[in-house]
Amino acid sequence: MSKNIITSEVVVAYSQCPRKAYLLLYGEDFGNPHDYVHIIEEQKCANKVQYLDNFKRENPNIANYDGTQLKNSKFFIEVLLKSDNLEAYCDVLTNVGDKQCSYEPTIIVGTYQFSQEQKLELLFISTVLGKIQGETPVAGKIIGMEGRRLNVKLENSYKILTPYLNTLKEWMVKSAVEDPPVILNKHCPICQFQSFCKDKAKKEDNLSLLDRMTSKSINRYNKKGIFTLHQLSYLFKPRRKRKRKTKVSVQHNLELQALAIREKKIYLQELPELSRSPVEIFLDIEGLPDRCFYYLMGLLISDEVGSSYYFFWADTINDEDKIWRQLLEKLNEYPQAPIYHYGSYENKAINELSKKYSTDCDLIRKRLLNVNIYIYGKIYFPTFSNSLKAIGNFLGASWTSPDASGLQSIIWRHYWECTQNLKYKQQLVAYNQEDCQALNLLIQELSQIKEIAESCSNIDFADQPKKYSTESSKEVHRVFDIITKSAHYDYDRNKISFKEIDTKEKIEKDKNLSERKVIKRHQKRIPKPHKLIELQPILDCPKHLNPLQESKKLGSKRVIDLVFTRNGVRKSIIKYWGRKGYCPSCDQYYSHPNISKFHRRQIYGDGFKVWSVYQRIALRLPYKTIAKNIEDLFKEVINHSTIVSFIRELSDSYVETEDIIIKKLLESNFINVDETSITIQGSEWYVWVFTNGKYVFFRLTETRETTIVHDLLSKYSGILISDFYSGYDSINCRQQKCWVHLIRDLNDDLWKNPFDWEFEIFVLEIKNLIVPIMETIDKFGLKKRNLKKFQKAVENFYERIITNKSYSSELVNRYQKRFIRYRESLFTFLEHDEIPWHNNMAENAIRHLAKQREISGSFFESPICNYLLILGVMQTCKFQDKSFLKFLLSGEKDVDKFKSPKYFKKTKPVE
Repeated sequence: MSKNIITSEVVVAYSQCPRKAYLLLYGEDFGNPHDYVHIIEEQKCANKVQYLDNFKRENPNIANYDGTQLKNSKFFIEVLLKSDNLEAYCDVLTNVGDKQCSYEPTIIVGTYQFSQEQKLELLFISTVLGKIQGETPVAGKIIGMEGRRLNVKLENSYKILTPYLNTLKEWMVKSAVEDPPVILNKHCPICQFQSFCKDKAKKEDNLSLLDRMTSKSINRYNKKGIFTLHQLSYLFKPRRKRKRKTKVSVQHNLELQALAIREKKIYLQELPELSRSPVEIFLDIEGLPDRCFYYLMGLLISDEVGSSYYFFWADTINDEDKIWRQLLEKLNEYPQAPIYHYGSYENKAINELSKKYSTDCDLIRKRLLNVNIYIYGKIYFPTFSNSLKAIGNFLGASWTSPDASGLQSIIWRHYWECTQNLKYKQQLVAYNQEDCQALNLLIQELSQIKEIAESCSNIDFADQPKKYSTESSKEVHRVFDIITKSAHYDYDRNKISFKEIDTKEKIEKDKNLSERKVIKRHQKRIPKPHKLIELQPILDCPKHLNPLQESKKLGSKRVIDLVFTRNGVRKSIIKYWGRKGYCPSCDQYYSHPNISKFHRRQIYGDGFKVWSVYQRIALRLPYKTIAKNIEDLFKEVINHSTIVSFIRELSDSYVETEDIIIKKLLESNFINVDETSITIQGSEWYVWVFTNGKYVFFRLTETRETTIVHDLLSKYSGILISDFYSGYDSINCRQQKCWVHLIRDLNDDLWKNPFDWEFEIFVLEIKNLIVPIMETIDKFGLKKRNLKKFQKAVENFYERIITNKSYSSELVNRYQKRFIRYRESLFTFLEHDEIPWHNNMAENAIRHLAKQREISGSFFESPICNYLLILGVMQTCKFQDKSFLKFLLSGEKDVDKFKSPKYFKKTKPVE
């Protein structure tokens, strides 16, 4: 192959593996093509001969392409297209337009189903054809086996080919092209360079030796300085033990897989949960995926006596129905036996066959057990992959043919169909039986692992590695553990015992002690009131307006309040009492309205409520702690719900204050907005904060949709300052994006990718742009007259670095798109006075809630709405440097009008 010509084979090879394309262009040894490739090529040639013969009979007037111009003919066949250093072979060209030169390509392939590589080949042919005829085709055809046809639309797909051709053309221009790194992938089994690349990968201890390692993962590890599996194995860190048992999604850990290979141990994230049965069935199905034909179905049935193997063979696709029903009949002989298989192939085959032959297989599906789900992300064998062959070889399973694999079985089946040689059938049956036996061995090993994991030295736990000790040191560890437990806060500090404690006896003792404390607490003496207020009885009945008769019955209410003075706070108890009046018409007694309006036996005054709410909102104390403080300081016993009712009552009285805050905030020049998530009874909700550094209010929503922001700011004419959450982009007002978020992201990515030189240069350019602006702000403030001079520097930055620039680094491309998208909203602060360039005000306003979230963990929907209203008032007071507690005690509703007194005002008695 010429080093100066780019062909279809090279382009397709580059899409599979850049190294393969490089070796095709520059390698001296082309390797040995796989037998599977030979088979597909033979089928392609036979299909091509048959198709073109029929095509020539139907279209006798077919012209020959002379290599210069396409014209004067409806069809061309077997055309070699050349343009510059591009070369492509096309089986048929068809003129589909009114113009003389408007052709579409057709290629012939040797498969029954169509692949992405074949579509890419057609796309490359169309690109070369477009250079010759002056316009690229909008469609093309692929002809498969048995006359199958696929019409492919091409007009929107040419951009897929562009990066491939750009790189290959750069290789042509360079005098010396760097050898692309070895990255093993799913195309390697049929590649002619497989052995060469695999040997090199093993010498390098290459990361791609791991089956689940992708190119993206390799690049991420390389940027961290990790280039070998040995280095990767040291990155694994055990997971921290969670306080709450939450279901974590199972994922394969590449670092742990590398550690298992290095230590040559089996590592467990979870113990296998297998329930064995007296009779078990192991299923393996062989088929031809390209033809959707299943020709061999094998069963290994194991019971207490031994194991027996059964297989069902189809000579042709017409026998598939017969062996399918034979398989079902055999499976139904053991209706209680689980059916083990490995991977998703068998499950897919049963679904397709049951649909194809209209068979009811619901009971069979319920018995299917994919053994891979017990291994993936849970058990790590010291192997490069989780395939049955890799794990089976590690456990001691063997296969008669050393090259046995699913791909090799397709080759054997092809040879059998061509020659009817019994040798190939025997190889396939032996391969199927050995797969079933390996699966049986794996099930036995998983059952054994569960039993011997604690004692076997070759098995270890990933998150809690075993600790080994001698017999004499075990006693030392036991005593030290007891001493450590004795230091816990709830341990009986008066005595340290190294004997075993009767747990039930201790629980009963603690329970009885707790009950005695509760009884004692509620039998306390009721204190005398500090003040008595006598109320005169009412004269008329509230219902009938009849005069009330005097009675000897008394009505009373106690109001417990806190009085705030210059030097502190003291408890005050006021008792209201008076005689009741009797109404003969109602046959009821009536107290004075100032007594009857209280529904509870004793109530709390405004000072008491304010102090309790202040403890919860401002000091972030838990309800239990507030109740404990009230009991210790004021000898009053209240519960959780009472404090919640205080918050609700106080929030109802400050709805007017929130309305004033919202009105003044919407009149300001700018508004900062931010959101954070909170947990409400197990569900994730979102709290939104709106502020301008002087006023603050909060809103609660069930989702992160920005509907609440749109509704509140529908008529807002100022500037919205926010982070880069895309939900804010559609809001109809001018915006300023937070530079702190952007700089933080740039800085973090620079730490994570220290070897991405292109990204480092990109970040330096941003630094050179933004630092002079920040220095000017620091010196002169946010003044338009001092900042507008930087608009030219911004335009120059976009011309040199952002607009119409091509970068190879994925990271730079991502930030380039970000700068283009937010071109207008990144530099709004340069055009206005006193517009912040960051969203710190919103973050400061919402930080108090974030701290409360860490303390509380979860909230309830009803109390959180009241909490957020008072929190907005508190943050408004804080931003205006006013005392939140004094504001609540003052009774004022407008924070702007409130002026902090030199000392606390005394609260008035309730009348």
